[in-house]
Amino acid sequence: MRRFPLPRLPLERVHVEVTSHCNFACEFCPNPTLERPGGAMDFVMLGEILDEIAASGLTQQVVFHQQGEPLLFPRLAEAVARGTELGLTTCVTTNGALLDDRRVDELLASKLSRLVVSLQTPDEESFVIRGARGLSFREFEARVVRAVRRVLAAAGPTEVRVAFLTKPLPRLTLPIVGSDWKIVEHNRDLHPLLESWAGRLLEGLDGVPDARAIRKAVRRTGVLHRNEVRLHSRLVLEARPVGFWSMPERDYGRPWLSATRGTCHGISEHIAILWNGDYAFCCADHNGRTSTARFQDLSLLDYLDSEPVQAAFHGFQRLRPVHPYCRQCLGGPHPGIVAVKTIGSVLYFKVLSRLRREARA
Repeated sequence: MRRFPLPRLPLERVHVEVTSHCNFACEFCPNPTLERPGGAMDFVMLGEILDEIAASGLTQQVVFHQQGEPLLFPRLAEAVARGTELGLTTCVTTNGALLDDRRVDELLASKLSRLVVSLQTPDEESFVIRGARGLSFREFEARVVRAVRRVLAAAGPTEVRVAFLTKPLPRLTLPIVGSDWKIVEHNRDLHPLLESWAGRLLEGLDGVPDARAIRKAVRRTGVLHRNEVRLHSRLVLEARPVGFWSMPERDYGRPWLSATRGTCHGISEHIAILWNGDYAFCCADHNGRTSTARFQDLSLLDYLDSEPVQAAFHGFQRLRPVHPYCRQCLGGPHPGIVAVKTIGSVLYFKVLSRLRREARA
């Protein structure tokens, strides 16, 4: 039984971090500089988490990812199968480098609902920022294409989403980090890129749209907003702008200023459970700074009703971040950046996050 009616259930999703280890070291990701100990979730506890999510009605969707590469977790397919048996929508987000035939077939057998391949850097030039040791872009590309096509050729419910990053207005969206990153900045680059990948992923498959229909759908995409292009009943290409990750722990050579205003969809839409059982307010809290309790000590619903969570939730409703890390997350190393992020958070979470340009080929 809950003591408070908010946040309303079900949440949009719950992130369950099965491992914090990763085989990549992407420059746009906080994982390479994590300050908390790394590890993998105990499988017994993972099962208990899934059982409680299903029984409590906390959410319908479980995302097996917070930090780290979930395919490094040896019993991932078993966890997905358990979630499926419990009636949950299951999602695995992967960088794709480990998607060999065996792992793909295991995920298909587990009746995974959604596989998200974080392609992000879709060409040889941009791939260099992924820190993929011992893996060339050509090998990576071939593995992703083979895995996606294997999923689509199989009979089953698994949907694949291939995700790309764009970098529009880099001086505004990434004023300090990422100045040298070679990621798509203009529509004139995005459109042929999506068309090219669509052709590679769909080649030879039955019941796919023709090149003209794909081109028409791709022309509706843009680097300034989030895009979804459905190419197949079980294949979607996504493109979204890269954000200025909340990394206040990084030394930018100047003091980090905290924000006093702003909002976030953490807690109201999702929470995260780290590999060691720590709760976190949102998926952007990569170091677990907002952890106020552990799953081992406090049930999911009691966690939502706890004082720190309720205070943070109602603070965001008043556009006033309460938790120190939330104020840091919305802050920055320069007053201008703080102002942009404060205003931007309100615009994004109250308006733009509800807008999504969808196209169907």
